[in-house]
Amino acid sequence: MRRHRGLALTAVITMAASLLVLGVFLVTSYNVQSALRGLENRKEIVVYLKDGLTPTDMEMVKNRLEMHPAVEGVRFVSREEAWDEFAREMNIEGLQESLGGNPLPDAYRLLLDPERREAETILAMEREIAVWDEVDEVIAGGDWVGRLDSFAHSVLWFTLAIGLAVGLSIVAIVSNTVRLTVVARQDLIHIMRVVGASEGFIRVPFLSEGVMQALLAGVLALGGLYAATRIIAGRVEGVAFLSPTWCLGFLLLAVTLGLVGSAFSVRHVLRKVHL
Repeated sequence: MRRHRGLALTAVITMAASLLVLGVFLVTSYNVQSALRGLENRKEIVVYLKDGLTPTDMEMVKNRLEMHPAVEGVRFVSREEAWDEFAREMNIEGLQESLGGNPLPDAYRLLLDPERREAETILAMEREIAVWDEVDEVIAGGDWVGRLDSFAHSVLWFTLAIGLAVGLSIVAIVSNTVRLTVVARQDLIHIMRVVGASEGFIRVPFLSEGVMQALLAGVLALGGLYAATRIIAGRVEGVAFLSPTWCLGFLLLAVTLGLVGSAFSVRHVLRKVHL
């Protein structure tokens, strides 16, 4: 790489540009997934209780709710607390006096197990709890939960499809880029073969070069993505850069693409010199 600085720099810049395209897609997907996880956390079931229940009856209802396998936590919301929250959100004063009292009932809010937040489970729980004698009404948001699950699945398949297409295109670009460096040393490969060098001895340096170039390109692409994300985050609220785990995965993917591209390129050249 030191002897062919111009060729190595060209390869790194070309791969960095290709990886940058993949990085933009990954950052977009990462932020979409984060937004969906935020909406997932808002999936809850609100159980409104009938008036006139004794503390014993309310405790029995709470125990039954906590025993449900899909329930992770139960929080009691008194009618006073519910009214304060409603008045604070609506910024309304004096409404309770106009209504002649607090019309809101006591309720339990159910925090669901993250593994059991699909629409089918929530709708089944809604039907099950609604028939209890102590329960007046159950609000689970079945329609929007179903639409959210459908949208999440669509995003997942779209992400996989686009990621596969972009990944294959980058493999082709990296392979062709690395092939230029290998072809430039075609005479050297032939000489090494003539003097008795083994196939592995010839392959390893080129594979290592491809991995190093891909790693450098990945670092450059991440740097560019980070700078662009910070600029966008200053103008659009909620935009975040990739987590350390995603960054590590991105670099590992870049190294893998460099290795695969180098392997294809070296094999092509070795066939031309009858190895």
